[in-house]
Amino acid sequence: MQITSFARWILAISIVSLAACGDDGGGGMDGPPAAELTCASYCSSITANCTTTNSQFTGMTDCMASCTHYPLGALSDMAGNTLGCRIYHAGAAASGPDVHCRHAGPGGNTACGADCLGFCTLVLGSCTGANVQFGGDMATCMTTCAGYATTPAYSSTVTNGNSFACRLYHATQAAVNPTTHCGHTSSVGTPPCN
Repeated sequence: MQITSFARWILAISIVSLAACGDDGGGGMDGPPAAELTCASYCSSITANCTTTNSQFTGMTDCMASCTHYPLGALSDMAGNTLGCRIYHAGAAASGPDVHCRHAGPGGNTACGADCLGFCTLVLGSCTGANVQFGGDMATCMTTCAGYATTPAYSSTVTNGNSFACRLYHATQAAVNPTTHCGHTSSVGTPPCN
């Protein structure tokens, strides 16, 4: 009789444990993984949800390298130049890519900071030493950036032309290869953005 009671107790504990694991709301077997305040979480979400003309990065490599320059913020952020804000909008892009991809992207598109703030954060973070741009000064970068042409709209497919979009693309690439791409971010830099 005690073995039967013990077996029932083990069975009851097992059922409760399995039920708790199956619907944890955080990426159990029943749903997508919960967002974490990490570059891996952000880049997985934005590269999955923002594709073709809404693509913000060419892939995980430039996304992960760019991401290291964003201030963390919090997962509850829905605005501001933070990783938390970008994670929120990258997730929202699953059902509204035309609106949320640029918010989640490297510029921020006014939701996750002004585009020039996102741009200058990336450039000043990636382009240092021999590759420094805008004298390494945020105010100089912001003032110069404000003069860049705002059309076409940014996507990682805009890789040339005298525009903000081209320079932001090269800022994301500078996070991976500053020697090649930092000069393309400046208004006095080298083609293809001049």
